[in-house]
Order: sequence, then C-alpha cells, then structure tokens
Amino acid sequence: MLVAVIGAVALILVGEKTLGKGLILGTLFSIVNFVLMAHLMSLNPASSRARASAAALGSIVFRFALLAIPLILSLRLDSIHLVGVVIGLFMIQMTLLFDQVLRKHFPFARNT
Repeated sequence: MLVAVIGAVALILVGEKTLGKGLILGTLFSIVNFVLMAHLMSLNPASSRARASAAALGSIVFRFALLAIPLILSLRLDSIHLVGVVIGLFMIQMTLLFDQVLRKHFPFARNT
C-alpha cells in the first residue's frame, strides 16, 4: 500500500491526478480481494465435494465481481484512469513477486 500511495502522490505532483486516483482505487480493491481470499480459505470445507466446488466457484465469482467494480468505475468516470486501476489491481501480486526476486538475488535481504 505504501508503494501505491507514494506512486499516487508522485503521479499527482506531476499532473497525472486521474492516474494516481486509479492506482489508489485499484490497490484498495486488490487488498480487499486478498483479505477476502485469505478469510475464505480458512473456512471449513463443505460436507460434500459438490458443496465444496459450489462454494469455491461462488467465492471466485464474488471476488471477480468485486474486482470489476473499480474497472467499471474507471470506464464510467473521467476522473479515474483505467490504466492506473489495472496497475493497482496487480499491485499486491507485483509486490509479492518483487519481494521473491529480491530475496532470491540478494540473500542478505532476508528477514530471519
């Protein structure tokens, strides 16, 4: 979130206010998506395979619908940039990937 806030402030300072707003909006929805995913994974599976499959599908559909909200907002409102939203939606994944690359190439950066 800190990276998104710093990036959004930098974008706003250089005059790209809509891109900064999109970055923040996408990042917020990405965080909510990951929190929901973690919460839903910790729930007990259903009693049968069919119920477990239905619950998993319902979870995915709900989370995708949640991620569609900022995309639709960016298409409807001129004050939110679509590219910023897309980058924000992938901010958590990019941060996790960057962290893994950093730890692999710089072993001294590991937290012990």
